[in-house]
Amino acid sequence: LARARVVSSPLCASCHVPETVDHYLRTCRRFSEPRHALRRSLGKKPLTLKHVLGDPKCRSALLQFVEATGRFTMYSTSRKLS
Repeated sequence: LARARVVSSPLCASCHVPETVDHYLRTCRRFSEPRHALRRSLGKKPLTLKHVLGDPKCRSALLQFVEATGRFTMYSTSRKLS
């Protein structure tokens, strides 16, 4: 995420490990509740980067997860337009 300049520090503020896409989606303890909802939304599909990022059927669940985490408010779909 830091390489893509989405975040300023390469470390997760909660876990103090590199904040990768995999960490954000699958392991960060700060987002355990939204992740649980994501898992429920995915049903039988595994919570892997391949499925979550690559399967168009997972897009809605992924966007709901991102919105629920509040991690990327600058990209939020519910943000008011000026």
